[in-house]
Amino acid sequence: MTPHHDPAADPRAWLSSLTAELLGLPEGIPADRPLGEIGIDSLTAAQLSVEVEERTGATIPLERFLGDETIADLARELAASQEVARA
Repeated sequence: MTPHHDPAADPRAWLSSLTAELLGLPEGIPADRPLGEIGIDSLTAAQLSVEVEERTGATIPLERFLGDETIADLARELAASQEVARA
């Protein structure tokens, strides 16, 4: 799995691309659309959670990928955790 965006440089675009890839969609997911509305199941949520941790070292619990959170919400959390890791 290799989305074309760098998670450190652009976490929103990377998460959008990764989510679309796992769902078999041709384009990224809109950053403001709740993930629960786009058809993410528990298996996809688990894949996202693992991929995020493997690529970035950040831990985002899989349940966060299943509800009303958006790509923008998760990207902010990812960016914040990367800032903490760099400090």
